[in-house]
Amino acid sequence: MPIIAGVVTGISLSNVASQVATVPLRTLPKTLQHIMGSILGALVGAILFAVLAYLGMSAALFGLLVPIAAAIIAGNILSIIYTQMVTPPNPPPNRPRAHVMIASGLFWIGAVIAFVLAFNTLNVGRALVDGTLPPTTTSSILGVELFTYMVTSAGVGFVLCGIAGALVGTNSNFALGSTLYNLSRTALNTIRSIEPLIMGLVFVVWVGIGPFAGVLALTLHSIAALGKLYSEQVENIDPGPVEAIQSTGAGWLQTVVFAVIPQIIPPYIAFTMYRWDINVRMSTIIGFVGGGGIGLLLQQQINLLRYRDAGVAVLAIAIVVSFLDYTSAYIRERLT
Repeated sequence: MPIIAGVVTGISLSNVASQVATVPLRTLPKTLQHIMGSILGALVGAILFAVLAYLGMSAALFGLLVPIAAAIIAGNILSIIYTQMVTPPNPPPNRPRAHVMIASGLFWIGAVIAFVLAFNTLNVGRALVDGTLPPTTTSSILGVELFTYMVTSAGVGFVLCGIAGALVGTNSNFALGSTLYNLSRTALNTIRSIEPLIMGLVFVVWVGIGPFAGVLALTLHSIAALGKLYSEQVENIDPGPVEAIQSTGAGWLQTVVFAVIPQIIPPYIAFTMYRWDINVRMSTIIGFVGGGGIGLLLQQQINLLRYRDAGVAVLAIAIVVSFLDYTSAYIRERLT
């Protein structure tokens, strides 16, 4: 998590450097611009990451990490929906302040509602009263001390933000979207290259033998595989409907809702059903390494030399896989 935040924050520091840099600094030669950008990025990144590490671990210790994340996400969703769908593409010059105030108000309303709902759903207040939160009195999570976590995060921020600042200099002309796209694609390809069986072994060691380890392994691999398929489908959509919607003056969100989503829903459902079929078959193999499910039961029957019971388990697996295969094929046929 600190690495992901470091990459995003480090890249966005180009805009910060562009705002704080004075006119003489911007008129420096290119080499000095990149050097100054690296220094600014490294210093600001180290400070920012240390603060984020402190706030993040403190929130985690008190069980507030999920409510805070839910509040930020919900607030941004409401603000973006208003900005993209309600605000006109070219608002009157005398009313931009009103739109900004409304968007900010919606952000805080959504943030407060989401925080309260998550807080109550997770029973954080009850845990604080009962003394189960914070979990320790040494300000540590999973054996990592708060000071160590802050120093490590500051080092990560120093390196990553320094590199990002050196790349962009004091100018904000940086392909943020392309960089995030390449980083996310590389991460998905890396995760997808690891077999679910290996992930199952890792998660069995981490969380213990049981279905939860198998669920984690299949979920992580499915996210990486479906992420690749989903992104490629979006890249290959027909640009005609997009251009037609944009020609009417529609905003970004309206273009996505009415021109992009209708084109990607059928293949998305087909890919999801196909992946579901794969996961059902892979769950048997995951069970052999302790991931739970019928695979673990089959392994136990074989080890106990109960071949008749093992044959029943194999027959049950074949019936379930065949049923799901015909079901997914029927659904895909109906969609196409």
